[in-house]
Amino acid sequence: MIAMSQSRTKRLTAIHGWSGTVLGILLYVVIVTGAIVVFDNEIRDWSQGSAQVENGLSGKVDRIVRNAARGIDPKFYEEVFVRPHVEGQMRVSFQSHQTNPDTGGLDDYVILLTLDKETGEEVSRKEGFSGEVFGADRGAALSRFLVDLHVQLYLPEPWGLYMTGILGLLMMAASVTGFLMHKHLFRDAFLPARPGERLVTARDRHILAASWSLPFAIILAFTGAFFSFALSLAVPVLAMVAFGGDQQALVETVLGVPDELDLTRTSLASLDYIIADATSRVGGAPTLLQIDHYGSASAMVTSFHSPAPSDLTRQTLLFDGVTREYLGVKPTIGLAPSVGSSLVSLMGPLHFGNFAGLLSKTVWLALGLAMAYVTATGMLLWTKRREEERLWQNFNRALTITIWGLPIAVLGSAYGFFFFLPAGDTVFWTPVAFAIATIVCIWVGFGKKDPTERYIRWLGYMSVLLPLFRHIVGGLSWSEALIQGQMAVLTIDILLVIGGLVLLRPLRHAAPLIRRRHLEPAE
Repeated sequence: MIAMSQSRTKRLTAIHGWSGTVLGILLYVVIVTGAIVVFDNEIRDWSQGSAQVENGLSGKVDRIVRNAARGIDPKFYEEVFVRPHVEGQMRVSFQSHQTNPDTGGLDDYVILLTLDKETGEEVSRKEGFSGEVFGADRGAALSRFLVDLHVQLYLPEPWGLYMTGILGLLMMAASVTGFLMHKHLFRDAFLPARPGERLVTARDRHILAASWSLPFAIILAFTGAFFSFALSLAVPVLAMVAFGGDQQALVETVLGVPDELDLTRTSLASLDYIIADATSRVGGAPTLLQIDHYGSASAMVTSFHSPAPSDLTRQTLLFDGVTREYLGVKPTIGLAPSVGSSLVSLMGPLHFGNFAGLLSKTVWLALGLAMAYVTATGMLLWTKRREEERLWQNFNRALTITIWGLPIAVLGSAYGFFFFLPAGDTVFWTPVAFAIATIVCIWVGFGKKDPTERYIRWLGYMSVLLPLFRHIVGGLSWSEALIQGQMAVLTIDILLVIGGLVLLRPLRHAAPLIRRRHLEPAE
């Protein structure tokens, strides 16, 4: 317990309340979508139908990359990325840094080849700036939309990153002031809710969920603000101050590109040998190869691997691209290991929860949903005490629409994705379906006195029926998923069905209580 005067407690209460309600609706959107996109890769695998995604690079990678490079202008040898794709295919992208006329800034111009990993035959080719090339992948449209909604609130760059960065700081303010106000943090972590249907019960549940998710909220808020501001604000400011506005020079300095490059044309070392060497050192095949300055005397090959069971961060090994000599572990920042590099490398695992596979992701999902519950109930409690004021009555209505309308709209985007997947127009219709579902929820919310019960029914039925709809439009059945080892299909389908049944079950027994619970005053 932290001893504070009454006046200071009142000020902290005001800061805590306003930081949780001002922009609180957007904060709720970021938290809920963040909990969902913890399973970004699994959602991508689940939504791609019968496409089985490869887990690592294997086979005749060197021959395929060499043959592909012969048909590419050497100016795109600046960076080459080799990654596994769906079963029987791999992707090789050649890129250089060019000025994007749409943004006026430096951007990656990409030639992306999808190749048969046995024959090297070209399956498809895409060319353009990175946003155009990777944004046109119809199979990943759903997962990419959810990520964009979380990271940028679907706003144009860099304004979306600014907004989510501000929301991260806002969550930090609410979390820290909540910690300072918590007089009995450890006791409240095991406090059962009081019986009855009073508002004080909702407050107890808010405190209980907040007690468990508070440390997680602080970590997530800090790392989220870091990711939002590091690229959108820190890079341009530092480039202006220290590099005369040259952002590329800043990135090369921070990432550890050697000062002098020897661009004399020479043969690249065997990628197959490098992959085998990296696999033996880490214990798993690389999930990505990056070749800097392909075909030159300064060529470097970086292999990226999933985290080992005992590690938080992924393994990144560096090899000389000409001599194939192993140069050691590649730091996240700089050319040599440092405390700063270690701290930055921890940001990703702590934010995304991907350091221990499905187990850590499930924990992050649960804590993320707890944070969403804390945010929603905190705003409801705040508005309930001010329900006599017209402004807060309208805010309470908007809050109810957002709490239930957001997950409904997310499921709506999934229905839109699957409906238009056979036609191949998912990139356009996925966000449109989300917008349509949002408009319907708003219309119902302002047209009905208390739409909560209707929202819950919609959400429950949509969750239960989505796996069936996915299968009807051509997705894998559960038996096919088991045969192909597509555990993401089974996992997400089962979670949707269980979640939907949990939402629908109380309605048969306690539907009249839903409305009363929100309207009864505190003691």
